[in-house]
Amino acid sequence: MTKQSSSKWRATSVVAGLFLISCVAVTGATWAISRKIPVGTNAVRIIADPHRTWVYAIDQQNSDILFINLLTGSVQKHLYVGKDPTDFDIDATGRFLYIANKGPGTGLPGSWRIGVVALTNQTLVTSFITPVEADNVTAGRAGRLYYNSEGDAHMLNTDTGADLGSFAAIKMRMVIFSNKNRLFGQFVYTGNLGAMGAFDVSSDQITLVDSQYYSPYPYGWDYNNYSLSGDDHYLAYGKILFNSTNLTDQIGQFQEQVYALNRDGTVAFGQASIWDTTTFPIHGDATLITNMPFATTVMDFDVQTNALYAFNSADNSLYVLEQTTTHGIPFRWLARYGLGTNDAVEAQDPDNDSFDNLQEWMLDGNPTNATSALRLEWMSDPQLKVQSTSVARWYELQRTTNLASVNWQVVSQLQGSGSNLVFDVAADRSLRPQAFYRLKPKLY
Repeated sequence: MTKQSSSKWRATSVVAGLFLISCVAVTGATWAISRKIPVGTNAVRIIADPHRTWVYAIDQQNSDILFINLLTGSVQKHLYVGKDPTDFDIDATGRFLYIANKGPGTGLPGSWRIGVVALTNQTLVTSFITPVEADNVTAGRAGRLYYNSEGDAHMLNTDTGADLGSFAAIKMRMVIFSNKNRLFGQFVYTGNLGAMGAFDVSSDQITLVDSQYYSPYPYGWDYNNYSLSGDDHYLAYGKILFNSTNLTDQIGQFQEQVYALNRDGTVAFGQASIWDTTTFPIHGDATLITNMPFATTVMDFDVQTNALYAFNSADNSLYVLEQTTTHGIPFRWLARYGLGTNDAVEAQDPDNDSFDNLQEWMLDGNPTNATSALRLEWMSDPQLKVQSTSVARWYELQRTTNLASVNWQVVSQLQGSGSNLVFDVAADRSLRPQAFYRLKPKLY
């Protein structure tokens, strides 16, 4: 029986048919998921590389660093860098990744160390032995690294590996300006009382230049969520947004702890929600933009791409969240093709190929090139070839024996390869020779 290989939208036959359908996975949000990458294990920290198409993750349970390739959408490498890694940061030159390892925690010489990974070839090149446990690390200006344990912050010379001594009793995670001249951390100012601190680290003579006692309220030791906006103007800690150059200027308080800020601090990302901070001076509160798709505290905002990377421990996957149109077309994708970023663009068809921009996005096609769309064809009776698939999409093959039915059954699902995919339906067709098939591209 003849099977027709036809247009990029539909192929049919007397006995069996093929239909391509698009599916919108998100609705009604200005920030939405644009991609999902299965990681396969839990991650306690993630960081996007500002110079490369990689995201790095800490697999603390297996003491590995994971290298997640954004081009292939997969974990390309697992690297052991020391026992019990807890935090990491990329150095000022973008060449090295520093990883804090608690080690066995015996206190014996060599039990605590900071691993150094060369990002050019993703190999462990050395380790710095530290005199105290390294729980958190923050890269400073070229040649300097700051780390701390429970109330003991140190500076390290990364050129020589020499520890330059303690400079403050900092307990929690630290963050630093993009120019590497101001470091923020919670420090002990008397007894066990905590204060927010801003330290001048432009030289080796580190000085406290700003502080705020008992803030966030009541004490601050319960928070480990410092984050800076990409332009360094705003600092989020606990549930409060601060002016980073004047800690007494508390711009507003959120309903939850905040774990990331966007480039200019106008958007804040909490464990459960995404907030518009521009309404603080207008209404005295942040305005809810939308809910996070899942609850998480493991996230990193990439100012280079204006995207939030967030890890979901429920399915051990890395998600990309971006600013989008109402039905989920990312502004970044539209800008790549010189298209507008208003909702009207969704229904437009700039290349006149009968696919509007929303359909093109779901296919991960090129909305300005009419020859780029997905195509289906029978290679042989039991095999269906899908051409020009995207690694950023999953393809779900569905079947029905009655086109009038609304019930389509999932036959199989494959991740795009960047070229062609082949679905083998021999077993399914032997049981249902009169079946119709359709393909559903999905974000995940």
